[in-house]
Amino acid sequence: MAPDIKLDFYPAPHPNRTGVIILPGGGYGRLTMDREGTVPAQWLNDRDIDAWVLSYTIVDESHPSPIFPAPQQDALEAVKQIRASGRVDRLGIWGFSAGGHLAAVTATEPSAGLDFAILAYPVITMAGGAAHGNSRRRLLGDGCAAGSDLENSMSAEKRVNGNTPPTFLFHSSNDDNVLVQNPLDFAAAMAQHQRPFQLLILPDGPHGIGLALDYEHWDWSRELERWLKESIPKGSVN
Repeated sequence: MAPDIKLDFYPAPHPNRTGVIILPGGGYGRLTMDREGTVPAQWLNDRDIDAWVLSYTIVDESHPSPIFPAPQQDALEAVKQIRASGRVDRLGIWGFSAGGHLAAVTATEPSAGLDFAILAYPVITMAGGAAHGNSRRRLLGDGCAAGSDLENSMSAEKRVNGNTPPTFLFHSSNDDNVLVQNPLDFAAAMAQHQRPFQLLILPDGPHGIGLALDYEHWDWSRELERWLKESIPKGSVN
């Protein structure tokens, strides 16, 4: 049975048949809907890109830890529903923090068939010292053993393969919440498999800044926009 998902649609005024699923962050314990949901949706709409914000499963009174595999099922169902709508020819995914982990896991799922991914200060690994403890605990549970098949299967850097779509990664080197080793490991895996990617690391910046549109020294949107124009099939991004 397909999961019952909450998927909010933000249509572009002049859609170019490119769409993006947005996954806000929050450590799998909450969803930061404003700066990591509605703001990026509007940013995409301003560039003629349709956006959908997914309220994926998180730990709450109805969903105790561990919540695996519910978030992954939610994301794949969102992909399925949007593809079935026939509205887009190109579909990407954009995740922030723990939402970045879900985006990375979904982008590396061959059955999803995504065209591109954007990972903003993402949780990537579930293994070792670079893992984000709260995200790992809520998703996999305290009983998930180090080195287990489950841990490995949910470490996105280990899921990269020859079909992983073009990916843009953003982080700051001094992020003390989600360590910068996370996107570095994903980028290394992309390079190993000869997959196209861009890695943008600022020397300074707090975790959870969203697009940082109001902070010139942290604003990374211009580089993302350039990457979208260059990396998505010609004519799909104005």
